[in-house]
Amino acid sequence: GKWVAMAGDFPVGWVGARTHLEDRMGEIHILAVDPEWQRKGIASRLMDCAMDAMRAEGLEIVMVETGGDPGHAPSRATYERAGFE
Repeated sequence: GKWVAMAGDFPVGWVGARTHLEDRMGEIHILAVDPEWQRKGIASRLMDCAMDAMRAEGLEIVMVETGGDPGHAPSRATYERAGFE
C-alpha cells in the first residue's frame, strides 16, 4: 500500500509498503518527506499508518532496510525511533 501526507493540496511525504503474506511479514520499502517538512513527525505518522494497515492484515513482523552510509543516517534515526533495530 501507499500513504501520502498532505499539507492542503500539496503532498509533503509518502510511504510505500509491501506485504509478504507467505511469511506473515510487511516491509516498509520507501519513505520520503519533503526536506522543508522534515523533523515535524510526518515520517513517524506515515510509518504508523503503514504498520497499522499491516497489523490489520494479520502480519506479525515489519522490516525495513537502509544503507549504512552517512547519507542514510537521518533515515536510520527515524526507523530506530520507531523501534526498528
